This record gives sequence, structure tokens and C-alpha cells, in this order.
Amino acid sequence: MKERIESFDFIRAICAWIIVVYHFADICITTPQFTNFPFFYTYANGRWGETTVVTIFFMISGASLYYNHPVIHLRDAKKFFWTRFKGIFPMFYMLWLFLYYKQVCGVKHLFYNGNPKYLLLTLFGMDGYMSYRYTPNYYFIGEWFLGALILLYLCYPLLTWCMEHAKILTTLVLLGGFASLYFTDFFMISKERNLITCLLAFWLGMLFIRYRSILTKWQLVIPAAVCAVILLFFPLGADMLLCMQFTSIALFFVFYFVGNYVMKIKYVNSFIRYSSKISYAVFLLQHVVMSEVIHAFDNYALTIKQELLVLLAVFAAIYVLAAVLMVLNRALLGTRPFQVLDAFFGKAKEA
Repeated sequence: MKERIESFDFIRAICAWIIVVYHFADICITTPQFTNFPFFYTYANGRWGETTVVTIFFMISGASLYYNHPVIHLRDAKKFFWTRFKGIFPMFYMLWLFLYYKQVCGVKHLFYNGNPKYLLLTLFGMDGYMSYRYTPNYYFIGEWFLGALILLYLCYPLLTWCMEHAKILTTLVLLGGFASLYFTDFFMISKERNLITCLLAFWLGMLFIRYRSILTKWQLVIPAAVCAVILLFFPLGADMLLCMQFTSIALFFVFYFVGNYVMKIKYVNSFIRYSSKISYAVFLLQHVVMSEVIHAFDNYALTIKQELLVLLAVFAAIYVLAAVLMVLNRALLGTRPFQVLDAFFGKAKEA
């Protein structure tokens, strides 16, 4: 069994926390009676949530997947995709069905958002990602991030082949594809959500972990930290998406390095590992929980100090409900139907 890279847990937990604070700040800023929440919403050259932290999360997803599964043989593909399915969809379906039931009970109509064919987008986890093209649909949770992650997982076996046989060419193609987004209006989807942009981040994570010995060298970490400070605190007037991509890369290096030391602290280690474990549940729950908690204070003009207390309540509620969702997910995966599916999909064919 491979050695656990605890910096992965550190980065996942940090990303989950920042994305929650980012969306909390967004609600405060767009709610007139609330004070603008000043933490982790924007920085000198970009925004924390929509691109920067999500890009880091794609990098860590690519890195951890490549570390644990550097090669996907055809005979192993069935097991690989089944494992990914179990990690994403049961929790997604449970939470979505609860929210859908609640909505249907409220409006008294099964297909309240029009054509039921759009439920297929939800079935495949793509309703958030495809909202730019198919609206209204039946999206509740997962945002665009979930659909992008599913597409990245589908591409992963091909990416492992590219890493072994054409890593320089693949890197150049992805960089060229990203650059081309500035010279074409072919895609309806925004540049930061384009699959090419997501693939580039995911691929960089794979590259970084392939050569992970350099990730803890001060010759890399110090320039990355300096770059991060400049991008976070000093407006450069450059293209925002480019700045956010470079910020994500710099912070990935810094977080990986810092995580090696933070995770040596016993009690901190336990909490961060747990936070990393429930990070997907946190991503699914955050918007729903946040909306319920924050809008309970719609009749109040909150100060920043009061908003901080509300944020703590949001985190507490998310952690409790994430724990519940994890328990329900384990129970569902332990049922007879899933055991049968495990027996069929879960075993790789012999060579």
C-alpha cells in the first residue's frame, strides 16, 4: 500500500473551507441589509471561489488520482469507473432527491421546471455544468464543478496513457487549447468553466505529483510564495483568468509544502483528515445549508462580527449534516443491490 500523502488532505480541507467562506461572502455582499463580508471573496487580481480554489481542487484531484492510479489498463477500467461512481453519485442522488421532494411538495408539480427530459442532466450529474445551455433545468446541488469533475474522471484513463507516451505533446496541446480560448468565441461556456481549462489544471496536478520530489524544495516553494503574495495583494492590471491560474499554481505549491508540516501536529492532523474525508459532502451541502442559515437573518442588518458568528453556525451545520450524509451513504453502499453491483463492477479482470 502506498504511503499516504497528507498534504493532499491539507489542500482538500483548505479548498473546502475557502469555498464555503467565498459563497458566504457572496451572499452577504449581494444582500443589501448585510455588511460586505471582507474575507476570501476577492483578492488583488481575481476571485477566490469561482476559479482560484476550484482550480486548486482540480489540481489536487488529478494529483491524488495519478498517485494512486498511475496506469489504468483496459481490464481495470470497469472497476475504476465504478469506484468513481460510488464516490460521487449515491450522495448526490440522496441529497438531490430530498431537495426535489421538498420542492415538488411546495409547488405541487412534478415537472415544475418544464420538460422532464432535463432530468437526464441531473441523472448524469451535469445539470449544474450545463446550466449555461439548458435553463431552466432541475439543478439543486453540485454547481458546475461537479459536472466538470465527472468529465475529468471520464478522461482520466486517456490522460494516464498520455502521461506515459506523450506528456510533452499533451502539455503543449492543453496549453495551446487554453490560449486559443482567447481568440475564439466558438464555445458558449465561459473560459474558466471550459473543459479545456479544467483539463489543464487536472493535468498539471498529475504532472506535479509525477515529479513530486521538487514540491518540497525551497528553490520552488520560495518563488511560489513570492508569486502568490504579489498576485494576492498587488494589482497587476493583467488578464484576470491568467492571474487566477498562476495564483492557483503558486498556492498549490505553497499549500503542499505547508501541509507537510501542519499535518505533523497530532490534533490538527485528525481534524484536517476528517475535513478532507467529508470535503465532497461539504461541497454538495454548502449552498443549501448556507441559504437556510443566512436567510434566517434577513430581517437584521448584520455587522461583520455578527456575520462571523453566522459563518460559524454555517460551518457547524454543514459539518453535522455532512456527517449524517456520510453515514447514509455508507448504509446505502452496504445494501444488497450495491453489493451485487460491486461483485459485477468491482473486480478487475485478470490479465
